[in-house]
Amino acid sequence: MFRHRHSWIIFTATILLLLIAASRVLRLDSLGMNPDEVWSVWQTFGTPSQILRWTPYDWPPGYYLTLGLWRGLSGQHPIILRYLSVLAFLIGNSFLFRAVQRLRGTNAGLLAMPAYAALGYGIYLSSEVRGYALLLGLLPIAFWLTIRYFDHPSLKRAIPLALSIAVLFYISLTSVGVLLMLGIYTLLVYQRRVWYWWLPGLMTGIIAIPEILSKAEVAVRRTVATRTLILPPLAEALRNMYRDYAGYDTIFLLWGVLFIAGLILVIYRRKLDKQAIAWLLWAVGAPLLMFISHPLLGFFSVRYAWWIMLGIATWVVWGLANLPRAGIVAVGMLLSGMMFVPIPLKDYAPLSSLSSLEANFIWLKDHMVMGDVLVTDPAMGCGAAEEWDYFIRTYFPSPLTFSQNPAGYRRVWYVTGNTPPEEAKRKAVMDGRIPGRFVGPPECLFRLYEAPPDEQGILFENGMRFHGMEVMEGDQPWTGPLVRREGESIRLRLWWSVDRIVDLDYSVGTYLLKDNLLFGEFNSPPQITYPENTPPETSRWQPGQYYIEQRELTLQYPTPRTNLRIAMAVYFWQDGKRVRAEGMDTDLLLTLRNLRIMSY
Repeated sequence: MFRHRHSWIIFTATILLLLIAASRVLRLDSLGMNPDEVWSVWQTFGTPSQILRWTPYDWPPGYYLTLGLWRGLSGQHPIILRYLSVLAFLIGNSFLFRAVQRLRGTNAGLLAMPAYAALGYGIYLSSEVRGYALLLGLLPIAFWLTIRYFDHPSLKRAIPLALSIAVLFYISLTSVGVLLMLGIYTLLVYQRRVWYWWLPGLMTGIIAIPEILSKAEVAVRRTVATRTLILPPLAEALRNMYRDYAGYDTIFLLWGVLFIAGLILVIYRRKLDKQAIAWLLWAVGAPLLMFISHPLLGFFSVRYAWWIMLGIATWVVWGLANLPRAGIVAVGMLLSGMMFVPIPLKDYAPLSSLSSLEANFIWLKDHMVMGDVLVTDPAMGCGAAEEWDYFIRTYFPSPLTFSQNPAGYRRVWYVTGNTPPEEAKRKAVMDGRIPGRFVGPPECLFRLYEAPPDEQGILFENGMRFHGMEVMEGDQPWTGPLVRREGESIRLRLWWSVDRIVDLDYSVGTYLLKDNLLFGEFNSPPQITYPENTPPETSRWQPGQYYIEQRELTLQYPTPRTNLRIAMAVYFWQDGKRVRAEGMDTDLLLTLRNLRIMSY
Protein backbone atom coordinates (compact mmCIF):
# COMPACT_ATOMS: atom_id res chain seq x y z
CA MET A 1 0.00 0.00 0.00
CA PHE A 2 2.85 2.38 0.88
CA ARG A 3 5.79 2.81 -1.45
CA HIS A 4 8.15 3.97 1.25
CA ARG A 5 8.84 2.71 4.75
CA HIS A 6 8.76 6.27 6.03
CA SER A 7 5.13 6.62 4.96
CA TRP A 8 4.23 3.40 6.78
CA ILE A 9 5.84 4.68 9.99
CA ILE A 10 3.97 7.99 9.80
CA PHE A 11 0.69 6.19 9.13
CA THR A 12 1.13 3.77 12.05
CA ALA A 13 2.22 6.49 14.47
CA THR A 14 -0.77 8.62 13.44
CA ILE A 15 -3.20 5.76 14.05
CA LEU A 16 -1.66 5.16 17.47
CA LEU A 17 -1.94 8.83 18.39
CA LEU A 18 -5.60 8.85 17.34
CA LEU A 19 -6.25 5.77 19.50
CA ILE A 20 -4.47 7.37 22.44
CA ALA A 21 -6.50 10.55 22.00
CA ALA A 22 -9.75 8.56 21.77
CA SER A 23 -8.91 6.59 24.92
CA ARG A 24 -8.83 9.89 26.83
CA VAL A 25 -11.41 12.00 25.05
CA LEU A 26 -14.13 9.35 25.37
CA ARG A 27 -13.80 9.54 29.15
CA LEU A 28 -13.82 13.32 29.54
CA ASP A 29 -17.58 13.76 29.71
CA SER A 30 -17.86 11.34 32.65
CA LEU A 31 -15.17 12.98 34.75
CA GLY A 32 -16.20 15.42 37.44
CA MET A 33 -14.11 18.34 38.63
CA ASN A 34 -12.69 17.44 42.03
CA PRO A 35 -11.94 20.23 44.55
CA ASP A 36 -8.24 20.35 43.63
CA GLU A 37 -9.08 20.76 39.94
CA VAL A 38 -11.63 23.47 40.66
CA TRP A 39 -9.07 25.25 42.82
CA SER A 40 -6.49 25.02 40.01
CA VAL A 41 -8.86 26.66 37.52
CA TRP A 42 -10.19 29.20 39.99
CA GLN A 43 -6.64 30.44 40.61
CA THR A 44 -6.37 31.46 36.94
CA PHE A 45 -9.25 33.97 36.88
CA GLY A 46 -6.94 36.95 36.72
CA THR A 47 -4.01 38.60 34.98
CA PRO A 48 -0.62 36.83 34.82
CA SER A 49 0.65 38.93 37.72
CA GLN A 50 -2.42 38.00 39.76
CA ILE A 51 -2.00 34.31 38.90
CA LEU A 52 1.58 34.52 40.19
CA ARG A 53 0.35 36.04 43.45
CA TRP A 54 -2.43 33.48 43.79
CA THR A 55 -0.29 30.40 43.04
CA PRO A 56 -0.57 27.93 45.95
CA TYR A 57 2.35 28.06 48.34
CA ASP A 58 3.41 24.46 47.58
CA TRP A 59 3.32 24.72 43.76
CA PRO A 60 5.49 26.60 41.25
CA PRO A 61 3.54 28.88 38.90
CA GLY A 62 4.25 27.12 35.59
CA TYR A 63 1.07 25.08 35.31
CA TYR A 64 -1.21 27.87 36.52
CA LEU A 65 0.14 30.32 33.97
CA THR A 66 -0.21 27.70 31.22
CA LEU A 67 -3.73 26.81 32.31
CA GLY A 68 -4.67 30.49 32.51
CA LEU A 69 -3.46 31.05 28.94
CA TRP A 70 -5.32 27.98 27.68
CA ARG A 71 -8.50 28.98 29.51
CA GLY A 72 -8.31 32.49 28.09
CA LEU A 73 -7.90 31.18 24.54
CA SER A 74 -10.23 28.18 24.60
CA GLY A 75 -12.76 28.53 27.42
CA GLN A 76 -13.29 27.17 30.90
CA HIS A 77 -15.64 24.24 30.42
CA PRO A 78 -14.18 21.15 32.16
CA ILE A 79 -13.91 19.19 28.91
CA ILE A 80 -12.02 22.02 27.21
CA LEU A 81 -9.64 22.29 30.17
CA ARG A 82 -8.99 18.55 30.11
CA TYR A 83 -8.13 18.78 26.41
CA LEU A 84 -4.98 20.68 27.43
CA SER A 85 -3.89 17.65 29.46
CA VAL A 86 -4.69 15.25 26.62
CA LEU A 87 -2.85 17.33 24.02
CA ALA A 88 0.22 17.64 26.25
CA PHE A 89 0.30 13.87 26.63
CA LEU A 90 -0.04 13.32 22.88
CA ILE A 91 2.90 15.61 22.19
CA GLY A 92 4.99 13.83 24.80
CA ASN A 93 4.06 10.46 23.38
CA SER A 94 5.29 11.55 19.96
CA PHE A 95 8.68 12.44 21.45
CA LEU A 96 8.75 9.10 23.28
CA PHE A 97 8.47 7.38 19.91
CA ARG A 98 11.44 9.37 18.60
CA ALA A 99 13.51 8.62 21.70
CA VAL A 100 12.88 4.85 21.78
CA GLN A 101 13.22 4.64 18.00
CA ARG A 102 16.65 6.23 18.34
CA LEU A 103 17.69 3.72 21.01
CA ARG A 104 15.92 0.49 20.02
CA GLY A 105 14.51 0.82 16.54
CA THR A 106 11.24 1.77 14.88
CA ASN A 107 9.20 -1.23 16.07
CA ALA A 108 10.16 -0.55 19.67
CA GLY A 109 9.40 3.15 19.23
CA LEU A 110 5.92 2.44 17.92
CA LEU A 111 5.30 -0.10 20.70
CA ALA A 112 6.37 2.44 23.34
CA MET A 113 3.49 4.74 22.42
CA PRO A 114 0.59 2.48 23.52
CA ALA A 115 2.69 1.10 26.40
CA TYR A 116 3.12 4.54 27.96
CA ALA A 117 -0.52 5.36 27.23
CA ALA A 118 -2.02 2.13 28.62
CA LEU A 119 -1.01 2.52 32.26
CA GLY A 120 -4.17 3.22 34.22
CA TYR A 121 -2.73 5.94 36.39
CA GLY A 122 -1.29 7.61 33.31
CA ILE A 123 -4.76 7.61 31.74
CA TYR A 124 -6.11 9.33 34.82
CA LEU A 125 -3.32 11.91 35.13
CA SER A 126 -3.35 12.76 31.43
CA SER A 127 -7.05 13.67 31.72
CA GLU A 128 -6.78 15.62 34.96
CA VAL A 129 -6.84 19.41 35.28
CA ARG A 130 -3.65 19.55 37.33
CA GLY A 131 0.04 20.09 36.72
CA TYR A 132 0.88 16.38 36.65
CA ALA A 133 -0.77 16.14 33.24
CA LEU A 134 1.81 18.48 31.72
CA LEU A 135 4.62 16.63 33.48
CA LEU A 136 3.65 13.35 31.80
CA GLY A 137 3.93 15.03 28.41
CA LEU A 138 7.13 16.96 29.13
CA LEU A 139 9.10 14.01 30.56
CA PRO A 140 9.57 12.18 27.21
CA ILE A 141 10.65 15.48 25.63
CA ALA A 142 13.28 15.98 28.33
CA PHE A 143 14.48 12.39 27.88
CA TRP A 144 14.72 12.74 24.10
CA LEU A 145 16.69 15.97 24.46
CA THR A 146 18.98 14.22 26.98
CA ILE A 147 20.03 11.41 24.65
CA ARG A 148 20.44 13.85 21.74
CA TYR A 149 22.76 15.96 23.83
CA PHE A 150 24.84 13.10 25.19
CA ASP A 151 25.19 11.50 21.76
CA HIS A 152 26.59 14.74 20.36
CA PRO A 153 27.23 17.31 23.13
CA SER A 154 27.02 20.94 22.05
CA LEU A 155 25.79 24.26 23.33
CA LYS A 156 23.03 24.18 20.71
CA ARG A 157 21.67 20.92 22.21
CA ALA A 158 22.36 21.84 25.84
CA ILE A 159 20.08 24.88 25.77
CA PRO A 160 16.78 23.07 24.95
CA LEU A 161 17.70 20.28 27.39
CA ALA A 162 18.27 22.80 30.19
CA LEU A 163 15.03 24.60 29.34
CA SER A 164 13.00 21.36 29.34
CA ILE A 165 14.26 20.34 32.79
CA ALA A 166 13.78 23.85 34.16
CA VAL A 167 10.20 23.87 32.87
CA LEU A 168 9.58 20.61 34.73
CA PHE A 169 10.76 22.26 37.95
CA TYR A 170 8.57 25.28 37.33
CA ILE A 171 5.56 22.98 37.10
CA SER A 172 6.26 20.71 40.07
CA LEU A 173 9.14 20.17 42.48
CA THR A 174 8.46 16.42 42.26
CA SER A 175 10.45 16.69 39.03
CA VAL A 176 13.56 16.20 41.16
CA GLY A 177 12.90 12.49 40.61
CA VAL A 178 13.27 13.04 36.86
CA LEU A 179 16.68 14.65 37.34
CA LEU A 180 17.73 11.75 39.56
CA MET A 181 16.71 9.10 37.00
CA LEU A 182 18.23 10.99 34.07
CA GLY A 183 21.44 11.17 36.04
CA ILE A 184 21.42 7.44 36.79
CA TYR A 185 20.51 6.62 33.19
CA THR A 186 23.33 8.71 31.71
CA LEU A 187 25.81 7.36 34.28
CA LEU A 188 25.02 3.75 33.29
CA VAL A 189 24.76 4.32 29.54
CA TYR A 190 27.29 7.06 28.88
CA GLN A 191 29.53 6.35 31.87
CA ARG A 192 32.43 8.86 31.89
CA ARG A 193 30.53 11.20 29.61
CA VAL A 194 28.13 11.81 32.47
CA TRP A 195 30.29 14.84 33.26
CA TYR A 196 28.79 16.52 30.21
CA TRP A 197 25.90 17.33 32.50
CA TRP A 198 27.87 20.33 33.73
CA LEU A 199 26.68 22.58 30.89
CA PRO A 200 22.91 21.89 30.83
CA GLY A 201 23.03 21.41 34.60
CA LEU A 202 24.52 24.86 35.11
CA MET A 203 21.96 26.46 32.82
CA THR A 204 19.12 24.57 34.51
CA GLY A 205 20.36 25.73 37.89
CA ILE A 206 20.48 29.36 36.81
CA ILE A 207 16.91 29.15 35.53
CA ALA A 208 15.33 26.94 38.20
CA ILE A 209 17.25 27.66 41.39
CA PRO A 210 15.24 30.80 42.26
CA GLU A 211 12.02 28.76 42.30
CA ILE A 212 13.65 25.81 44.07
CA LEU A 213 15.01 28.05 46.80
CA SER A 214 11.70 29.85 47.22
CA LYS A 215 9.94 26.52 47.77
CA ALA A 216 12.68 24.88 49.85
CA GLU A 217 11.07 25.68 53.19
CA VAL A 218 7.67 24.54 51.94
CA ALA A 219 9.19 21.29 50.65
CA VAL A 220 10.77 20.64 54.04
CA ARG A 221 7.47 21.25 55.85
CA ARG A 222 5.63 19.05 53.38
CA THR A 223 8.22 16.30 53.81
CA VAL A 224 7.90 16.44 57.60
CA ALA A 225 4.14 15.90 57.21
CA THR A 226 4.20 13.16 54.56
CA ARG A 227 6.96 11.06 56.05
CA THR A 228 4.83 10.44 59.13
CA LEU A 229 2.56 8.28 56.96
CA ILE A 230 3.03 4.62 57.87
CA LEU A 231 3.76 2.27 54.97
CA PRO A 232 2.93 -1.44 54.83
CA PRO A 233 5.75 -4.01 54.49
CA LEU A 234 7.99 -3.66 51.44
CA ALA A 235 6.41 -6.39 49.29
CA GLU A 236 2.88 -5.13 49.95
CA ALA A 237 3.83 -1.50 49.44
CA LEU A 238 5.50 -2.21 46.09
CA ARG A 239 2.58 -4.35 44.98
CA ASN A 240 0.15 -1.55 45.84
CA MET A 241 2.23 0.99 43.97
CA TYR A 242 2.50 -1.10 40.80
CA ARG A 243 -1.19 -1.94 41.03
CA ASP A 244 -2.00 1.77 41.16
CA TYR A 245 0.18 2.41 38.13
CA ALA A 246 -1.47 -0.41 36.18
CA GLY A 247 -5.11 -0.08 37.20
CA TYR A 248 -7.28 -2.69 38.85
CA ASP A 249 -6.12 -6.23 39.69
CA THR A 250 -6.74 -7.93 36.34
CA ILE A 251 -4.81 -5.29 34.41
CA PHE A 252 -2.09 -5.36 37.08
CA LEU A 253 -1.64 -9.10 36.49
CA LEU A 254 -1.54 -8.54 32.74
CA TRP A 255 1.16 -5.90 33.14
CA GLY A 256 3.04 -8.32 35.37
CA VAL A 257 2.97 -10.95 32.62
CA LEU A 258 4.25 -8.42 30.07
CA PHE A 259 6.96 -7.25 32.46
CA ILE A 260 8.24 -10.76 33.18
CA ALA A 261 7.96 -11.77 29.51
CA GLY A 262 10.14 -8.80 28.63
CA LEU A 263 12.72 -9.84 31.23
CA ILE A 264 12.80 -13.41 29.93
CA LEU A 265 13.24 -12.21 26.34
CA VAL A 266 16.06 -9.86 27.32
CA ILE A 267 17.91 -12.66 29.08
CA TYR A 268 17.17 -15.24 26.38
CA ARG A 269 18.35 -12.93 23.59
CA ARG A 270 21.36 -11.89 25.68
CA LYS A 271 20.28 -8.27 25.49
CA LEU A 272 20.86 -7.41 29.16
CA ASP A 273 23.18 -4.56 28.25
CA LYS A 274 23.69 -1.23 29.97
CA GLN A 275 20.56 0.23 28.30
CA ALA A 276 18.37 -2.62 29.56
CA ILE A 277 19.87 -2.37 33.06
CA ALA A 278 19.19 1.38 33.12
CA TRP A 279 15.51 0.87 32.25
CA LEU A 280 15.18 -2.00 34.72
CA LEU A 281 16.56 0.24 37.46
CA TRP A 282 14.12 2.99 36.40
CA ALA A 283 11.17 0.58 36.58
CA VAL A 284 12.18 -1.44 39.67
CA GLY A 285 14.98 0.37 41.45
CA ALA A 286 13.22 3.73 41.64
CA PRO A 287 10.18 2.44 43.60
CA LEU A 288 12.55 0.57 45.93
CA LEU A 289 14.55 3.76 46.46
CA MET A 290 11.34 5.69 47.16
CA PHE A 291 10.37 3.14 49.79
CA ILE A 292 13.77 3.19 51.50
CA SER A 293 13.89 6.99 51.54
CA HIS A 294 10.31 7.41 52.74
CA PRO A 295 11.23 7.85 56.43
CA LEU A 296 13.38 10.78 55.34
CA LEU A 297 11.44 12.26 52.39
CA GLY A 298 7.90 10.85 52.67
CA PHE A 299 7.41 10.70 48.88
CA PHE A 300 6.39 7.05 48.44
CA SER A 301 3.27 7.78 46.39
CA VAL A 302 2.27 7.22 42.79
CA ARG A 303 1.35 10.90 42.49
CA TYR A 304 4.79 12.09 43.58
CA ALA A 305 6.48 9.29 41.61
CA TRP A 306 4.58 9.83 38.35
CA TRP A 307 7.91 9.70 36.46
CA ILE A 308 8.36 5.97 37.21
CA MET A 309 5.68 5.14 34.63
CA LEU A 310 8.07 6.03 31.82
CA GLY A 311 10.51 3.42 33.13
CA ILE A 312 7.82 0.74 33.43
CA ALA A 313 6.52 1.29 29.91
CA THR A 314 9.97 1.49 28.30
CA TRP A 315 11.30 -1.56 30.12
CA VAL A 316 8.35 -3.65 28.92
CA VAL A 317 8.94 -2.43 25.38
CA TRP A 318 12.67 -3.04 25.65
CA GLY A 319 12.06 -6.71 26.27
CA LEU A 320 9.06 -7.33 24.03
CA ALA A 321 10.79 -5.68 21.08
CA ASN A 322 12.75 -8.96 20.83
CA LEU A 323 9.58 -10.68 19.60
CA PRO A 324 9.13 -11.39 15.91
CA ARG A 325 7.16 -8.81 13.95
CA ALA A 326 3.85 -10.67 14.39
CA GLY A 327 4.39 -10.80 18.14
CA ILE A 328 5.11 -7.06 18.30
CA VAL A 329 1.93 -6.35 16.36
CA ALA A 330 -0.07 -8.58 18.74
CA VAL A 331 1.37 -6.86 21.82
CA GLY A 332 0.72 -3.47 20.27
CA MET A 333 -2.92 -4.40 19.70
CA LEU A 334 -3.20 -5.69 23.27
CA LEU A 335 -1.76 -2.47 24.72
CA SER A 336 -4.01 -0.38 22.49
CA GLY A 337 -7.02 -2.30 23.78
CA MET A 338 -5.89 -1.82 27.39
CA MET A 339 -6.07 1.95 26.91
CA PHE A 340 -9.86 1.68 26.66
CA VAL A 341 -10.40 -0.47 29.75
CA PRO A 342 -12.30 1.45 32.47
CA ILE A 343 -9.95 2.70 35.18
CA PRO A 344 -10.64 2.68 38.95
CA LEU A 345 -11.26 6.40 39.19
CA LYS A 346 -12.41 6.29 42.82
CA ASP A 347 -9.14 4.61 43.82
CA TYR A 348 -7.12 7.42 42.29
CA ALA A 349 -9.29 10.37 43.37
CA PRO A 350 -12.41 9.58 45.42
CA LEU A 351 -13.88 13.02 44.62
CA SER A 352 -13.35 12.88 40.86
CA SER A 353 -16.75 11.47 40.04
CA LEU A 354 -19.26 14.13 39.04
CA SER A 355 -19.93 16.15 42.20
CA SER A 356 -23.48 16.83 43.30
CA LEU A 357 -22.95 20.56 42.85
CA GLU A 358 -21.57 20.23 39.32
CA ALA A 359 -24.27 17.73 38.31
CA ASN A 360 -26.94 20.05 39.70
CA PHE A 361 -25.68 23.02 37.69
CA ILE A 362 -25.46 20.95 34.50
CA TRP A 363 -29.10 19.93 35.01
CA LEU A 364 -30.19 23.38 36.15
CA LYS A 365 -28.99 25.21 33.04
CA ASP A 366 -31.57 23.23 31.03
CA HIS A 367 -34.42 23.81 33.47
CA MET A 368 -34.15 27.44 34.55
CA VAL A 369 -36.06 30.22 32.81
CA MET A 370 -35.60 33.97 32.74
CA GLY A 371 -36.67 35.49 36.04
CA ASP A 372 -35.87 32.45 38.21
CA VAL A 373 -33.97 33.09 41.42
CA LEU A 374 -31.85 30.91 43.70
CA VAL A 375 -32.25 31.03 47.45
CA THR A 376 -29.62 29.18 49.49
CA ASP A 377 -30.46 28.06 52.98
CA PRO A 378 -27.91 29.31 55.55
CA ALA A 379 -27.38 25.74 56.80
CA MET A 380 -27.02 24.29 53.29
CA GLY A 381 -23.28 23.39 53.27
CA CYS A 382 -23.23 22.20 49.64
CA GLY A 383 -19.83 22.66 47.99
CA ALA A 384 -17.01 25.11 48.66
CA ALA A 385 -17.35 28.79 47.75
CA GLU A 386 -14.84 28.54 44.90
CA GLU A 387 -16.77 25.58 43.43
CA TRP A 388 -19.94 27.69 43.32
CA ASP A 389 -17.99 30.50 41.69
CA TYR A 390 -16.40 28.27 39.03
CA PHE A 391 -19.51 26.25 38.15
CA ILE A 392 -21.67 29.38 37.91
CA ARG A 393 -19.14 31.04 35.60
CA THR A 394 -18.92 27.87 33.50
CA TYR A 395 -22.53 26.80 33.12
CA PHE A 396 -24.24 30.20 33.39
CA PRO A 397 -22.35 32.83 31.33
CA SER A 398 -25.26 35.17 32.10
CA PRO A 399 -25.08 35.59 35.89
CA LEU A 400 -27.60 33.79 38.05
CA THR A 401 -29.85 35.79 40.33
CA PHE A 402 -29.43 34.99 44.02
CA SER A 403 -31.63 36.41 46.73
CA GLN A 404 -32.00 35.89 50.44
CA ASN A 405 -35.55 37.27 50.26
CA PRO A 406 -37.80 35.25 47.91
CA ALA A 407 -40.64 37.77 48.11
CA GLY A 408 -41.67 39.06 44.70
CA TYR A 409 -40.21 36.15 42.72
CA ARG A 410 -42.53 33.72 41.05
CA ARG A 411 -40.12 30.79 40.61
CA VAL A 412 -37.61 30.12 43.37
CA TRP A 413 -34.94 27.40 43.41
CA TYR A 414 -34.33 26.59 47.07
CA VAL A 415 -30.97 24.99 47.90
CA THR A 416 -30.84 22.88 51.06
CA GLY A 417 -28.56 20.26 52.60
CA ASN A 418 -28.64 17.53 55.22
CA THR A 419 -29.01 20.04 58.03
CA PRO A 420 -32.65 21.01 58.65
CA PRO A 421 -33.35 24.30 56.85
CA GLU A 422 -33.83 27.56 58.67
CA GLU A 423 -37.55 27.67 59.47
CA ALA A 424 -38.12 31.33 58.63
CA LYS A 425 -36.36 30.97 55.27
CA ARG A 426 -38.28 27.78 54.45
CA LYS A 427 -41.63 29.43 55.16
CA ALA A 428 -40.72 32.48 53.08
CA VAL A 429 -39.88 30.25 50.11
CA MET A 430 -43.01 28.11 50.39
CA ASP A 431 -45.41 31.00 51.00
CA GLY A 432 -47.81 31.07 48.03
CA ARG A 433 -45.73 28.54 46.06
CA ILE A 434 -45.97 24.85 45.34
CA PRO A 435 -43.00 22.43 45.32
CA GLY A 436 -41.92 21.31 41.87
CA ARG A 437 -38.97 19.60 40.21
CA PHE A 438 -35.78 18.93 42.09
CA VAL A 439 -32.27 17.65 41.47
CA GLY A 440 -29.47 16.39 43.68
CA PRO A 441 -29.11 14.22 46.79
CA PRO A 442 -30.39 15.35 50.21
CA GLU A 443 -27.02 16.90 51.08
CA CYS A 444 -27.19 19.17 48.01
CA LEU A 445 -30.82 19.52 46.95
CA PHE A 446 -32.06 22.13 44.46
CA ARG A 447 -35.87 22.29 44.43
CA LEU A 448 -38.19 24.56 42.48
CA TYR A 449 -41.03 26.35 44.25
CA GLU A 450 -43.53 28.03 41.93
CA ALA A 451 -46.21 30.64 42.38
CA PRO A 452 -49.00 30.90 39.79
CA PRO A 453 -48.59 33.26 36.80
CA ASP A 454 -51.37 35.46 38.20
CA GLU A 455 -51.47 35.45 41.98
CA GLN A 456 -54.71 37.46 42.16
CA GLY A 457 -56.41 35.50 39.38
CA ILE A 458 -59.79 35.85 37.66
CA LEU A 459 -62.85 34.79 39.63
CA PHE A 460 -65.63 32.85 37.86
CA GLU A 461 -69.22 33.14 39.09
CA ASN A 462 -69.19 29.49 40.24
CA GLY A 463 -66.34 30.13 42.72
CA MET A 464 -63.46 28.83 40.57
CA ARG A 465 -60.50 31.21 40.28
CA PHE A 466 -58.20 31.07 37.25
CA HIS A 467 -54.57 31.99 38.05
CA GLY A 468 -53.15 32.00 34.53
CA MET A 469 -51.85 29.81 31.75
CA GLU A 470 -48.35 28.75 30.70
CA VAL A 471 -47.27 27.33 27.35
CA MET A 472 -44.84 24.51 28.14
CA GLU A 473 -41.69 23.62 26.18
CA GLY A 474 -40.62 20.34 27.71
CA ASP A 475 -40.66 21.00 31.44
CA GLN A 476 -40.23 24.76 31.18
CA PRO A 477 -42.70 27.56 30.56
CA TRP A 478 -42.15 29.35 27.25
CA THR A 479 -42.28 33.12 27.62
CA GLY A 480 -41.15 34.22 24.16
CA PRO A 481 -43.23 34.88 21.04
CA LEU A 482 -45.44 31.88 20.35
CA VAL A 483 -45.18 30.41 16.85
CA ARG A 484 -46.01 26.93 15.58
CA ARG A 485 -46.02 24.98 12.32
CA GLU A 486 -49.14 23.41 10.89
CA GLY A 487 -49.97 20.09 12.52
CA GLU A 488 -47.93 20.78 15.66
CA SER A 489 -49.21 20.58 19.22
CA ILE A 490 -49.26 23.15 22.02
CA ARG A 491 -49.09 21.99 25.64
CA LEU A 492 -50.83 24.26 28.14
CA ARG A 493 -50.58 24.39 31.92
CA LEU A 494 -53.55 26.00 33.71
CA TRP A 495 -53.55 27.14 37.36
CA TRP A 496 -56.73 27.06 39.45
CA SER A 497 -58.04 27.50 42.94
CA VAL A 498 -61.51 27.85 44.46
CA ASP A 499 -62.78 30.59 46.76
CA ARG A 500 -65.49 28.29 48.12
CA ILE A 501 -66.75 24.76 47.62
CA VAL A 502 -68.00 24.50 44.03
CA ASP A 503 -71.51 23.00 43.81
CA LEU A 504 -71.15 21.23 40.43
CA ASP A 505 -68.51 19.38 38.42
CA TYR A 506 -67.42 21.73 35.67
CA SER A 507 -65.45 21.13 32.51
CA VAL A 508 -62.87 23.34 30.82
CA GLY A 509 -62.65 24.04 27.11
CA THR A 510 -59.55 25.40 25.40
CA TYR A 511 -59.76 26.57 21.80
CA LEU A 512 -57.70 27.81 18.85
CA LEU A 513 -59.72 30.49 17.12
CA LYS A 514 -59.54 33.03 14.32
CA ASP A 515 -62.62 35.21 14.70
CA ASN A 516 -65.31 32.52 14.98
CA LEU A 517 -63.45 29.88 12.97
CA LEU A 518 -62.26 26.93 15.08
CA PHE A 519 -58.77 25.52 14.35
CA GLY A 520 -58.52 23.16 17.32
CA GLU A 521 -60.09 22.42 20.71
CA PHE A 522 -59.80 20.33 23.85
CA ASN A 523 -62.86 19.86 26.08
CA SER A 524 -62.72 17.78 29.25
CA PRO A 525 -62.87 17.87 33.02
CA PRO A 526 -59.68 19.42 34.49
CA GLN A 527 -56.65 17.22 33.73
CA ILE A 528 -55.04 17.55 37.16
CA THR A 529 -51.29 16.98 37.51
CA TYR A 530 -50.89 18.72 40.89
CA PRO A 531 -51.58 17.75 43.60
CA GLU A 532 -51.08 14.13 42.64
CA ASN A 533 -54.11 11.85 42.76
CA THR A 534 -56.49 14.83 42.96
CA PRO A 535 -59.95 13.99 41.61
CA PRO A 536 -61.00 15.91 38.49
CA GLU A 537 -64.43 16.72 39.94
CA THR A 538 -64.39 20.43 40.78
CA SER A 539 -67.00 19.88 43.50
CA ARG A 540 -64.31 18.09 45.54
CA TRP A 541 -61.75 20.89 45.33
CA GLN A 542 -60.85 22.68 48.57
CA PRO A 543 -60.17 26.39 49.19
CA GLY A 544 -56.58 27.34 50.01
CA GLN A 545 -55.09 24.89 47.50
CA TYR A 546 -53.66 25.43 44.03
CA TYR A 547 -54.67 22.96 41.31
CA ILE A 548 -52.64 22.57 38.11
CA GLU A 549 -53.85 20.86 34.97
CA GLN A 550 -52.15 20.20 31.64
CA ARG A 551 -53.83 19.81 28.28
CA GLU A 552 -52.74 19.75 24.67
CA LEU A 553 -54.11 21.48 21.59
CA THR A 554 -53.20 20.10 18.16
CA LEU A 555 -53.30 22.24 15.03
CA GLN A 556 -55.08 20.97 11.98
CA TYR A 557 -53.08 19.93 8.94
CA PRO A 558 -52.98 21.63 6.58
CA THR A 559 -53.37 25.05 8.18
CA PRO A 560 -52.81 28.34 6.34
CA ARG A 561 -50.35 30.93 7.63
CA THR A 562 -52.37 33.03 10.03
CA ASN A 563 -52.73 34.50 13.53
CA LEU A 564 -54.86 32.67 16.08
CA ARG A 565 -55.83 33.21 19.69
CA ILE A 566 -55.92 30.67 22.48
CA ALA A 567 -59.20 31.00 24.39
CA MET A 568 -60.80 29.24 27.32
CA ALA A 569 -64.26 28.63 28.73
CA VAL A 570 -65.63 26.99 31.88
CA TYR A 571 -68.95 25.21 31.49
CA PHE A 572 -71.22 22.63 33.13
CA TRP A 573 -70.79 19.41 31.20
CA GLN A 574 -74.49 18.41 31.19
CA ASP A 575 -75.95 21.51 29.54
CA GLY A 576 -72.84 23.15 28.08
CA LYS A 577 -73.70 26.47 29.69
CA ARG A 578 -70.62 28.66 30.10
CA VAL A 579 -69.77 30.39 33.37
CA ARG A 580 -69.16 34.12 33.38
CA ALA A 581 -65.96 35.87 34.51
CA GLU A 582 -64.49 39.33 34.18
CA GLY A 583 -62.71 40.00 30.88
CA MET A 584 -64.72 37.57 28.74
CA ASP A 585 -65.97 38.36 25.26
CA THR A 586 -69.57 38.13 24.13
CA ASP A 587 -69.18 34.36 23.58
CA LEU A 588 -68.09 34.00 27.22
CA LEU A 589 -64.57 33.10 26.14
CA LEU A 590 -61.46 34.29 27.94
CA THR A 591 -58.55 35.06 25.59
CA LEU A 592 -55.30 33.66 27.00
CA ARG A 593 -52.62 34.24 24.39
CA ASN A 594 -52.01 34.92 20.69
CA LEU A 595 -50.41 32.39 18.37
CA ARG A 596 -48.74 32.68 14.97
CA ILE A 597 -49.08 29.77 12.52
CA MET A 598 -46.42 29.36 9.83
CA SER A 599 -46.88 27.27 6.70
CA TYR A 600 -46.05 27.34 2.98
